Amino acid sequence: MSDVAEEETAGIAGPVADPFDELDAIPSKNYSRVGSVRPTSLLYTSGIGATVDMPHIAVMPQGLDAWELAYAKQGGPQFILVPRLLSAVRNQVGNSVTELRQPPWLPEKMHDSAPPIGIPTRVFPQWLRCTGCDLLAPISESAKFVFKNTSKNRPDKARFEHKDCKGRPRKGQKRGTMEARDRLAVPARYLIACIDGHLDEFPYSEWLHRADEGLGTCSKAVKPELRMVEWRSNLGPQVTIRCVACEASRNIAELTRAGGEDMLPSCRGRHPHLPTYASAKEPCQAEVRLMLLGAANQWFPASVSVLVLPARKNSTPADVAEMVRALPAPTFAEVQELNDVVLWRKFGPAELRAVFDGVEDEALWQAILIARGLAVAEAETVATASSFDPLDLLEPEWDTLVHPEEFEVEDRKAGFRVRPVEVAATLQPVTSHVVAVERVKKANAFVGFTRIDALDRIGDAPNRIAPLAQSGKPKWVPATEDRGEGVFIRFDEDVVRAWEDEVLESKVWAAHVAANERNVKRRQSKTAVELVAADRLPPPRYWALHTISHLLIREMAMSSGYGSASLSERLYAWQESDEREAAAGILIATTSPDSEGTLGGLVDLARTGRLEGVFRDSLKRAERCSSDPICAHRVPSGQEDFLHGAACHFCVFVSETSCEKANRFLDRRFVLTLNAGPEHAVDGLLQPVRSRFES
Repeated sequence: MSDVAEEETAGIAGPVADPFDELDAIPSKNYSRVGSVRPTSLLYTSGIGATVDMPHIAVMPQGLDAWELAYAKQGGPQFILVPRLLSAVRNQVGNSVTELRQPPWLPEKMHDSAPPIGIPTRVFPQWLRCTGCDLLAPISESAKFVFKNTSKNRPDKARFEHKDCKGRPRKGQKRGTMEARDRLAVPARYLIACIDGHLDEFPYSEWLHRADEGLGTCSKAVKPELRMVEWRSNLGPQVTIRCVACEASRNIAELTRAGGEDMLPSCRGRHPHLPTYASAKEPCQAEVRLMLLGAANQWFPASVSVLVLPARKNSTPADVAEMVRALPAPTFAEVQELNDVVLWRKFGPAELRAVFDGVEDEALWQAILIARGLAVAEAETVATASSFDPLDLLEPEWDTLVHPEEFEVEDRKAGFRVRPVEVAATLQPVTSHVVAVERVKKANAFVGFTRIDALDRIGDAPNRIAPLAQSGKPKWVPATEDRGEGVFIRFDEDVVRAWEDEVLESKVWAAHVAANERNVKRRQSKTAVELVAADRLPPPRYWALHTISHLLIREMAMSSGYGSASLSERLYAWQESDEREAAAGILIATTSPDSEGTLGGLVDLARTGRLEGVFRDSLKRAERCSSDPICAHRVPSGQEDFLHGAACHFCVFVSETSCEKANRFLDRRFVLTLNAGPEHAVDGLLQPVRSRFES
């Protein structure tokens, strides 16, 4: 292990493996590609630091240091130029971030025998178990495991095999007497993790030889041969680790019993995606937990998403300065005076010059000065990490959608086009505006990940987010762009405010407030800062609009041509405050990295007659649930702490890819007046609309 960069990482940094180095010199016929994922999966399910289960192997996408090697092979990165997103990322990661880069990708050309460029990965975990003879060993120390990936167009067949395995002896047979042949080896599924985001291989040999009791080594061999034997019993799956040399044996079930955590070793502070270890001077003191490969709590992504908004008709110097800040740092390095701007217009990169089409040279030069800190824009405000509010990302989107007259009707650079639609008489006055979002683009950035606890359960503590680069201060983060379409619905603020004031005094709302306090108290991480329950509870308008959004998504999926899991919501629901005006609106959209998100089926539902029908059918379905009266009467009471009321999988819940709150904060009684008894009676926000449909 090299100790370079120890000053930066406060630990020991290992060498970054180059998966593209000397591929042509490898004598075997193995290919480097082991699979593929969609770009958005790198942000939400299979990103840096996550273990990705392939059919026969498990791999982990590497950190940004390894991605640099891929960019070098690709000829340079492609950038996401969204100033609002970059500003939000800096608030999460730090001002060291100056760029948003698309994942490295270069398709394999038919006439080129070179491998395609993709995300660098490493095999993790490296401990494998032979399915034929139960041999347990790491691939880095055993020559018995051979990697085979010989099918160019079938990376799913990549696998490790135990060479010349003689199998598991049957009753009456001796080990080693069976016919030798290559047998599949699969990842050993036990790992150890800590709350600070570290992940490590399970120390099979040390634990088997009772390192927790002061021993830890085999008495008959320096590197003993181990075997992992599995069988079923009345108590569930049983897994035993055995040493061939000294015949020691130990059952993994010991670690799952009370006090089993005390048998685990101290955390080495390992980040296998970088790779780094904690230094001896500053060892990791965090609690260690046994972890199964692929466990749901092994990796929680932290990401930021914004809609790419169109430029104003009359851009201010501050607006252009934000565009300049979103570009790579060297973009305007040679621009030192106004005349240099003219030259840059001629000889600069074409894709970057297009960003400033329509901006005069003097305005661009002034923006460059503002971005460099050599000039100050009028009324310019800069968000800081301490003052950052998640609603800051939503407020500009809300202003754009409710004031389309202040923006260009069509902005090709932003991929944004909206069209106002007449609101049906039956939806008035509750629904005040409808906008057909014919083109919309969403930009997403990955800022890190946590282990064991999700970010919202630890108070969004940035110190718990695992680093993406060895330095701990990345200069860029991965980002993607999705294109799509949608429907925006705005609700009348006067109606919503009057309804909300009544709900705040109801017994139903008091029950939800109490349940939220119990939920936060029980589910926050023991190591997190003290969370304020009230800060985690959205207002009643959010509950109502969230429930309406789910009802519409379920109904729109039947008519739009998209599956319900392809539709997503974006809610604008907050009360008036000193910082911002109140908002009450829903954007239901579908976005995709390719053309699948712009087929036109969803935006067509914004037409007056069709949207009226969607509302009518969705409200009619919401009146009755197949689990009523249980669902209609559901209100958390006593020690119950669930964060929903009259809502369940039969009537309101949608796929978690569609919901921004994981099916929490939902209640049908906030939308319609249900027959739920006098104690829990409350008028629904859309009950007047439902009455008009009936009449």
